[in-house]
Amino acid sequence: MAKVFDSKYRVNYNDSDYTGKLSLPKLGNYILDTAGLHATELGISMQTLAKNNMTWVMSGLHFEVFNLPTINSFVDIHTKISNCTKISSQRDFFITCNGEKIANVSSEWLIINTKTRRPVFLNEVFPDVFDLTSEDEISVEKYKHLRFVLDDDKYQSVNKIKYSDIDINKHLYSMRYLEMTFDLFDIDFFKSKKIKRMDVNFLSEVLYNQEVKIYKQQNENISQIEMRYEGKTMYRAEFETSEPTNTL
Repeated sequence: MAKVFDSKYRVNYNDSDYTGKLSLPKLGNYILDTAGLHATELGISMQTLAKNNMTWVMSGLHFEVFNLPTINSFVDIHTKISNCTKISSQRDFFITCNGEKIANVSSEWLIINTKTRRPVFLNEVFPDVFDLTSEDEISVEKYKHLRFVLDDDKYQSVNKIKYSDIDINKHLYSMRYLEMTFDLFDIDFFKSKKIKRMDVNFLSEVLYNQEVKIYKQQNENISQIEMRYEGKTMYRAEFETSEPTNTL
């Protein structure tokens, strides 16, 4: 079982935003696919877990973004499990294009019982998990636990979760949260700004047909997003922007 795993992706036309650069949610698709491929190699894929009424869920993400590539570029992703506790594991991703670092990402994962929707102990499902942590590179910063609560006057929209929003776990797909986040901003915002850092907290499952309210606050280069369902916070995100850089 390999402690580290590598994959390569071509930036297709539908992976870019209107500027012609790889969008952050599409980069998120790449890293989720890479994580799934590595989990399959390790014998702990979602399909394997499903046989015992279990699945992987992600609780948080931290993006450190340097310079996202353009259409037809090839992106190389190197991933490893950098840390484990009894109920969670941190998976890191080191992402390059033409040998140049474009982003580092850390993510935290849980295994839950699909009947109770409660976490299970990782080492009971996969006894070798602690032996798989790799120290071949310095781990990236772990995602930040966001504590803010936005005032009601920051309300932006209400979204009803549709068929196309849900994933194999029958809840809102993690990258749809990011797409809903960025849809709150005017198109010109991303022409004059680039995302430098982003922290995402997935706090509770958002399910099909639920109507969620979304709130937004901007302070200079910091934007904060909160999603609520029936008054309960389901998701928080915070990102920092800077001036655009040259394309790869």
